[in-house]
Amino acid sequence: MTLIEKLVLGKEISRKEIEQELYYICKREHAFCTEDCPVCRLNDGNAPGSDKPFDENRGCNCFKNGKAMYEFIVEWWKNYIKDH
Repeated sequence: MTLIEKLVLGKEISRKEIEQELYYICKREHAFCTEDCPVCRLNDGNAPGSDKPFDENRGCNCFKNGKAMYEFIVEWWKNYIKDH
């Protein structure tokens, strides 16, 4: 069952399921790092910077890491709510 189907049916979605879906988004989109990536969308269209070499993680701290993507999104929203 997809996350959308679960939402529509009112079923609970775990953090692990969200992290897994974020990983799959990155796996599909990472070569492009476009607005289709929720992390890039929140980060003004850019991948979050990294001190790792580009060929290791494409210059993105969240590269194929659903947990890091989830944490970035949660932190972004916390800051947004605090600032608005």
